[in-house]
Amino acid sequence: MLGLAAIALLVAFHLTQVDLRLASAWYDPVHRTWPWRYAWITKYGIHRYLKVFEIVLGVLAWCIALRANRARDGFLGTHRRRLWCIAVSFVAVPVVIGLLHRFSPMHCPWDVADFGGHAAYFDLLREPPTGVPIGRCFPAAFVSSGSWLLAAAWLRYPERPRVSIAIGLVALAWAFALGWVQQMRGAHFLSHTLWSLWVSWLVVLSVHYACGAWREGGQTPVRASVATMNRARAETRD
Repeated sequence: MLGLAAIALLVAFHLTQVDLRLASAWYDPVHRTWPWRYAWITKYGIHRYLKVFEIVLGVLAWCIALRANRARDGFLGTHRRRLWCIAVSFVAVPVVIGLLHRFSPMHCPWDVADFGGHAAYFDLLREPPTGVPIGRCFPAAFVSSGSWLLAAAWLRYPERPRVSIAIGLVALAWAFALGWVQQMRGAHFLSHTLWSLWVSWLVVLSVHYACGAWREGGQTPVRASVATMNRARAETRD
C-alpha cells in the first residue's frame, strides 16, 4: 500500500499543477506577500505554541512508557511495547523528516519564482535547476511535530480495530491540519505535507516492527476476565 501511495503521489504532482494552484490561493500578487505568513495565529499561536504542546505530549508519552516498564499487569503491563512504539516515534519521526528536510533541494513556496521568489518549482521527478542553492524545504518538517501521533493508532490494535482506525484518522487529520497551516503561510506545498505524512507512516511502521509491538497480544476483555479468575483461584488456595 505504501508503494502504491508513493507512486500515486509521484505521478499526481508530476502531471498536474495542483501545488502551484493551491498555493496561489493563499498568495497576494498585488502586495507580493503571503497574508498568513506573519499572522499571530499561524506564526505564533500554531507554529510556535502548539508545537510546545505537542512536545509536552511527547514527553508525557515517554513518562508513560517508562512507567509501563515497571507494570506487571493492567493496561500498562499488557501494552508496554505499543506504548514504547509511540514514545520512540515521537523522536524518530521528526529526526528522519528533519534529515530529509535538511538535504532536500526543493524550495518553499515563498522562495519560488511564481510567488516572488528566486527559484523554479520542480517535483521529485524533475531535476533541480542548476546554479540555485538547495531549498531545504521538503518534506514538511512542522507536520512531523504531530504526525508521530500516528503511532497511537496501534495502541488498541488488533483487539479493537475500529478504535484503532478512529485514532489513526484523528491523528492523520491533526497532522494534515498542521501542514495546511504552513501551506497558508507559504512555507510548504501540498506535496510537502502529503510526503511528510507518507514518511511518518513509514517510520511508525518501522518502529512498530522494531519494538516488537506486533507480537504484543494486549489484554482483551476475555483475557482480563480469565486473568482475574486465575488470581482469585490463587488467592483462594493460599
